[in-house]
Amino acid sequence: MSFLVSLGIDSKEIPVPLRPDPLTCSRVLMEDYIKLLNKGAELTGDPLFGFALGKHIQAKDYGVLGYLVESCENLEQAIQALTRFDALVADIGTTTVLYEIDDTRIQWTPQCIDCKQMVLRNTTAWVATVYKILGPSCKLTAITFTFSLNQSEQEILQEWFGCKVTGNADSNSIIFPRHLLHVPFTSENKAMFNALVEVTEKELLSQNKSAASQYIKNKHEEIKHKAIALLKANPTLKNCDQQRIANALFISSRTLQRKLKLSGTSFQQILNDERKARVDKLLINHTIADTADLLGFHEQSSFTHAFKKWFSTTPMKYKKHLTAKE
Repeated sequence: MSFLVSLGIDSKEIPVPLRPDPLTCSRVLMEDYIKLLNKGAELTGDPLFGFALGKHIQAKDYGVLGYLVESCENLEQAIQALTRFDALVADIGTTTVLYEIDDTRIQWTPQCIDCKQMVLRNTTAWVATVYKILGPSCKLTAITFTFSLNQSEQEILQEWFGCKVTGNADSNSIIFPRHLLHVPFTSENKAMFNALVEVTEKELLSQNKSAASQYIKNKHEEIKHKAIALLKANPTLKNCDQQRIANALFISSRTLQRKLKLSGTSFQQILNDERKARVDKLLINHTIADTADLLGFHEQSSFTHAFKKWFSTTPMKYKKHLTAKE
């Protein structure tokens, strides 16, 4: 809606209000989201409105998901975080990653039909974000869409994506060379993340009292679920401390601690729960020292001490038991 206004569209022409999703309260219904995107295409006369909008999506618009992508070491980890966490941010489709011989294919299947603008918006926004992170090294192989594209639309998209774009395909896909998975994210990501936090905090402070009150209401339970989801989405738990998770949620460490206490838990408790959930798989595939490291313990002795509290045995005995079962 802000993008439409920036294009000179009278705000009175934009359909509001948007109905809240009864399951989340903090989101709008998907059908309303699609109607708004289609209305944007109608008001601007642009059949590629979703594409135009996607190019203008900023890091701050991704919130927690933006944090996950920025905090990963490379594109492979970022994609893993995306596929595990995307539905918690916007449950509007299913992401599948296919690893081919030379390429990686990200397929996105929306939960509804007649959503050309939504697919264009999401695909473009994802690619725009990766462009900002990887820069000139990011060269796509192809983009495919399930809906039809006329020649003019196809040419516009191909010029921006820098690769072949086809319509009427079997899937909505982003296809890129497999080697890009391992290109390390540069230090600019941290700067982008810091800027994202700063901008978002300023926006929260500028909200009027009524909006701020609505934002705060019953947030402690939602914060708990978001904190848990952040831990689950990280490929490893190294450096996943309370301050880092608080930064991702745009709140202070003290506020996170208070909200978790109100929801009947603590950061240490949810971190230990996630550690215990991962320990079997890690011990089967890694040494005890590596497992401790991947679970975020600075010393193996600390891991052993915690492990005895969890399972009343040592990691070595537990690992032997797991191996015997295999």
